[in-house]
Amino acid sequence: MHQLERVTNLLALLLSTRRHLTFDEIRYELKGQYPENLVAARAAFERDKAILRDEGIPISSEVQGGDKAGITGYLIERDAYELGDLQLTGHEAAALRIAVSALRMGQSWGEEALWKVDMDSGFAPSQTPAVQATLPVDQKLPTLHEAMSQQIVVSFTYNGKPRELEPFGLLARSGWWYLVGNDRSVDAIRTFRVDRISSDVMLREGETFARPHDFDVRHSFPADLKELPDAIDVGGDVAKVRIDATDVNAVIGHYGVDSLIERHLDGSGTFAIPCANVQAFEHWLLGFLDRAEVLEPPQLRQHVIDWLNALAIGADS
Repeated sequence: MHQLERVTNLLALLLSTRRHLTFDEIRYELKGQYPENLVAARAAFERDKAILRDEGIPISSEVQGGDKAGITGYLIERDAYELGDLQLTGHEAAALRIAVSALRMGQSWGEEALWKVDMDSGFAPSQTPAVQATLPVDQKLPTLHEAMSQQIVVSFTYNGKPRELEPFGLLARSGWWYLVGNDRSVDAIRTFRVDRISSDVMLREGETFARPHDFDVRHSFPADLKELPDAIDVGGDVAKVRIDATDVNAVIGHYGVDSLIERHLDGSGTFAIPCANVQAFEHWLLGFLDRAEVLEPPQLRQHVIDWLNALAIGADS
């Protein structure tokens, strides 16, 4: 992993926590990003802290008590880190937020200064940004931001279906913009990838809503993309998948032994796997090639069969 990516993730972690984190807790949260060797990991962490402090980022350190007595914890206090009120006009704020959407993370430390601009109104970069992609500038973003700022209902077409949404927030994750809000057709929170909206986004003038006061778009996004609610209905949020014996231990290692529903005589296992986000589930499933079979729900099984047939046709054409 590039050091810049690790430093960026450390910055996001220390900004998102509400208490001081010890070095061991930081290593746990940033799994695989620091060396396995403790001495090397500690040295890398000290270098990362020095980089952040050299950039003027105030990292607070505090000796812990209780069962962590004598161990130093670290935190970035948001009040000391963030800029004060810039008193921007609505148009200026919107322009700045859209500019951030075009930001290519990781090219220079100067770009990180934009992180100090308060992205309120539900518009925020990824909570744990990965320096791996250019965030695309989508023509729908200005309209969506206007709708969020003024709390106006929007309508659009997604997966061939008309949608009416109360837009709560936008989130950048893994190089894509996601729109989170209350889908009026099901009266539930749903997430939509902005680039998959196939029509113009229309403001439904006169139709307003109240965003929940405790809503945080960053907390609405699960760590596992397969748990992210999608707009495709496949009959459930959890799939039963039979995995060949050669891959059983790897799946248990990732999802835990509680995900194993049944172990079969041939060594294979049936697992409960999140599938709320169908595309993420498809990518996960494809990694097993012919060593995995979707058993339930039937609607998801048929969707996977149709998807694989379409892939096969595309490969032959």
